[in-house]
Amino acid sequence: MDGGRAAPRKASSRLPVPGLRLKRPAVDENEPPRREHPKRARYSLGTAKRGAMSVVLPQQTEAPAASAHRGWRVAGHRGSSRAGRAVAAASAKVLSRQQALATTAPKPAPSGPAAAGGERKRAPWDLKGQVNDLRAKVSVLKEKVQGLDSENRALKQQAEGLEQALQQTTARNGELGTQAGSLALELQVWRDQAKESLQRLSELLAREQQLEETVESQRQVIGELEGVKKEMEEANRGLVAQLDTTEGNIRVFCRVRPLLPCEKQAQKGTGHLRFPPDDNQTLVLCKAEESHVGRERKDDITYEFNFDRVFPPLSSQEDVFEEIALLVQSALDGYHVCIFAYGQTGSGKTYTMEGPEDLAPGTAGMIPRAVQQIFQASRQMEAKGWKYQFTANFLEIYNESLRDLLVLRPERSCELEIKRVNPNTEELHVPNLCYIPVASEGEVLKLLQTAKANRSVARTTLNEHSSRSHSLFQLHIEGQNANQDVRTSSVLSLVDLAGSERLDKSLSKGDRLKETQAINSSLSNLGLVIMALSNKETHVPYRNSKLTYLLQNSLGGSSKMLMFVNISPLEENFAESLNSLRFARKVNECVIGTAQTHRK
Repeated sequence: MDGGRAAPRKASSRLPVPGLRLKRPAVDENEPPRREHPKRARYSLGTAKRGAMSVVLPQQTEAPAASAHRGWRVAGHRGSSRAGRAVAAASAKVLSRQQALATTAPKPAPSGPAAAGGERKRAPWDLKGQVNDLRAKVSVLKEKVQGLDSENRALKQQAEGLEQALQQTTARNGELGTQAGSLALELQVWRDQAKESLQRLSELLAREQQLEETVESQRQVIGELEGVKKEMEEANRGLVAQLDTTEGNIRVFCRVRPLLPCEKQAQKGTGHLRFPPDDNQTLVLCKAEESHVGRERKDDITYEFNFDRVFPPLSSQEDVFEEIALLVQSALDGYHVCIFAYGQTGSGKTYTMEGPEDLAPGTAGMIPRAVQQIFQASRQMEAKGWKYQFTANFLEIYNESLRDLLVLRPERSCELEIKRVNPNTEELHVPNLCYIPVASEGEVLKLLQTAKANRSVARTTLNEHSSRSHSLFQLHIEGQNANQDVRTSSVLSLVDLAGSERLDKSLSKGDRLKETQAINSSLSNLGLVIMALSNKETHVPYRNSKLTYLLQNSLGGSSKMLMFVNISPLEENFAESLNSLRFARKVNECVIGTAQTHRK
């Protein structure tokens, strides 16, 4: 065949020839068989109809007219049989349906021989091949649909992830917007503060300029004052030299204790005690007196006393010690220093000298404060070449007998006696007394606690914790300066005298009565010694009592002395306070010898 058409044949008779079998032409897979049973044609037609209705046919490239013409030729070649016409009609119908579906169906990728030399066309009657082709195409399309379905699911998951990320980003954007708003407000605050700081800085710079000018003027004033200071120091040296050649007196400080909480209920205020303003050296006692005839009130009777210093009830321990600090300091320079407290029982002598039971820094008495200052000053003097050694002792005079307060009572072997250091000197000492070397204020404070526990204290009608003895703490100081080849020797004596009592008020009996008599006797002898020194008598009765005999080194004129006279704020003790102040005034008027430094 050429171009799909059969070659022309010679016309032959259609009558059968006897003895000859009809020759069957060569089978062409693209041409239908020459003869076909009518039933097969109908079966093929039915199959073609079912195939055309159940599958989507691919696009055909052959023209429908050519296919129909070829089908018609086949039918004409086999004769004008009824089956041939039916096949041709079915083929034309199938081809028209193929063309309709081919315009919408996707073109599969060619494979095999069709991909190499173009798609091979199926014969219209080859419905089985066409069905196979359609199945192959359907399989390819199914694979594509599965691939697209997988891609669709992946895209859905990606879309969900992107949606979540979008939500998170939106929320984060909102947070950042809120934070940005707060930061903007904070930035505005900082800007306002920076503006204020700049303004303040400019003011400070102007103030600094003024201060620099003031400092410069002050430097000039300081230079002038330094010149005046040098002149005053030279004049002071002359006064000191003059004082060293003159006699001195005993300094007296007066201190009035405050009312106790239990006393405030019975007495409202301290109107009988007056402290003139702007005068810290005067105390006035006032007493109201009534007329015996008309019961008319007379003017108050006043008693005015002047001392070196007067401390009202609100004065603290620190205020009091500040006034005696220089006196304590002179003990390191080689001077004997003696400080003692005098007054009636319950007037605050032990509190002034030792402090309360708990040695708190704010309430510590004169003894612990003096010890602390001595050791601090000695450490500062080391830079100037001074080295010091300290020895402490603590005793009491109880009923005219000496007791060592640093030794327990069962361990006290013998009575203590006061004796001269040697026959050629007036210096006194107690031979069997316990002298303990100390190197710090902490060691001394422990000794003070031991002495306080061993001291004789009892309860009386006038004082719940009354000291029944005179106590004497002494710190012996030995100094040496190798650079200057100088040695010093001095004693710091701090005395807490027992309080005087009136027997008609104290109602003492037994041991308390004996203690009161001994205390009052020793205080009376102290008054006699003061009177003898004040009158410059040739004989001074030091040996009349152990107290005056022990204080002879200090009262004899070679020591610096200071006495505290302690006053009770109770109006009922007016008479005792008046006696104490009168005695203190006599002591203050007493002129003793000039203190001398003990240097070698």
